This record gives sequence, C-alpha cells and structure tokens, in this order.
Amino acid sequence: MALISALAGWIGAFGLLIAFYLNATKKIDSQSRLYILMNLFCSLLLVGNACMSKAYPFIVINIFWVLVSANSYFNLMKNNKSTFSK
Repeated sequence: MALISALAGWIGAFGLLIAFYLNATKKIDSQSRLYILMNLFCSLLLVGNACMSKAYPFIVINIFWVLVSANSYFNLMKNNKSTFSK
C-alpha cells in the first residue's frame, strides 16, 4: 500500500508541475480542458497520498485544488454546451 501511495504522490506532483510548465510556456491555456483535467486528476492523486500519510495540511490544500479544478471543468463544459446550441 505504501508503494501505491508513493506512486500516486509522485505522479500527482510531477503532473501538476508539468501542467504548470506547459501553461507558463504558453503551450496550453489555463482554461483548456487538458490543463484543468491535469490539475483535477493530479490533485486527486495527491489527496490520496496525503490521506495515506496523514498529512492534513496537504489534504486540505489538495481538496481545495480538486474543488477549484472540478468547478472550472464544469463551467467549461457548461459554456461549451451553450456555444454548441447557438
């Protein structure tokens, strides 16, 4: 179980860093589906890792990150849906 937690943590951390790098170098936009989903998925991995480690501050930070990313994704989908119906 420790190996799974560690892998989740490393994948989540590198995924967030890659998303940040791609956005900072203007390779992807912060409002793109890819960027938002990378943040959502990687934050979920980090929540799992933080829960297994009982790292409560990181649980709070990453749950917040998940909620912001999920909200951004649902807003993006809602806006895309209204665009298609015009």
